[in-house]
Amino acid sequence: MKLLNQPLDGALGDKLKSLLRSGEFSKLNIVVAFAKNSGVQRLINDFDDFIKSGGEINVYVGVDFDGTTYEALSALLPRTTSLFIIHAENEQTFHSKIYNFTGEDKNLLIVGSNNFTRGGLWTNMESSLIVSSDKKDDTTVQDEFISYIQSLRSLNKSKSCMQINSQNDIDLLLRNGYIKTEIETLIKNKSKKYGGSRNVHPLFGNGVRAKLPSLIKGPDSNSSISPFPDSRLESKTDAFTSTGADDETDETIWLETRKMTGGSRNILDLSAKSLLYSGNPEGTVYDIGTENYISGAVRFFGIDPINTKISKDIIINYNGIDYYGNTILFPKGKKANGTWRLQLKGRDASGNKITGQLKLNGNPSLPHKIITFTRVRDDCYSMSIFPDSKLSRFEKVSWLLAFNGSTNKARRLGIIKND
Repeated sequence: MKLLNQPLDGALGDKLKSLLRSGEFSKLNIVVAFAKNSGVQRLINDFDDFIKSGGEINVYVGVDFDGTTYEALSALLPRTTSLFIIHAENEQTFHSKIYNFTGEDKNLLIVGSNNFTRGGLWTNMESSLIVSSDKKDDTTVQDEFISYIQSLRSLNKSKSCMQINSQNDIDLLLRNGYIKTEIETLIKNKSKKYGGSRNVHPLFGNGVRAKLPSLIKGPDSNSSISPFPDSRLESKTDAFTSTGADDETDETIWLETRKMTGGSRNILDLSAKSLLYSGNPEGTVYDIGTENYISGAVRFFGIDPINTKISKDIIINYNGIDYYGNTILFPKGKKANGTWRLQLKGRDASGNKITGQLKLNGNPSLPHKIITFTRVRDDCYSMSIFPDSKLSRFEKVSWLLAFNGSTNKARRLGIIKND
């Protein structure tokens, strides 16, 4: 038996990674109140390898207080054996946090305060009790846990347990307001934070420094094949193919579209230099040493705005699906407008175009919207789309506000820190 006090004794997320790859266990049961993409993505590769080696993963997760997101469920669906939502329509909250490994010779139970999120598994101050038991010895605690998850499954009789069998089930939860997208949750939380009173002189420090797992390179962004060769993982709900980004790269950019270029209205202009509206870029990659200006929107995607000879293909994850081959370039020729462009032209692992998906979702074109991109890693970004009527909400929570160009006639853009 061991008490793990995160991050003082290390991170539970790192412990889970180690256990998944230990070869000692064949099944993982997860029972948590909240799951967010920030936590799920950092374990994706470990989940994939565990499943491919014949392992079983069962997840039971709550949806109270917007703690579980659309992207997290979309990422979990193709890489779990079973996925269940636990929720009561009254004021009762599902708040368990349990991780259970079973193997041929032993069981391991982790019970504590850690949700399946970046904070819960790595950066928050959390505590959990780790109980290991030999199957030859007393299995009382393990038996009690199995009885508990059987009780959770039996809640389907009262409609408080819902099994997720397809992406349509997740879409249903989104449409009915039980879950939100990551960016919607971020905007909501940031609005609350900035809406209240703020201490001029903080009374507390920044806690204990915590380290997130380093980035792991995903598949070639030009590849047209699924990054998951196993048939179970070749679902159209691929979700992300990386483990996420660390603190320095965990940001979101939003862009006001107004009118868009391209016959399909699928081309976004990305400024090389932006007129600053508010915020302090000093000491960041956006600081170019020129008063009232910052490095433009193209910098967010890891491109030097001055080097117009290069191009970059990126993966865009939209509604839980990865689209490969979206290109950022500086166009030449008579039709060039002197700015960088992002061509939204990618295809998923089955060859379906992202432009077709946008039309299927009732958006025949993207003019007069707000488009957000959240960096997962340097070649992979999550995209969401919002009506431009929400512009003021995005402006309120941005740490940098600027124009997507060098004049105040240009479209607006903002950078949001995902903390």
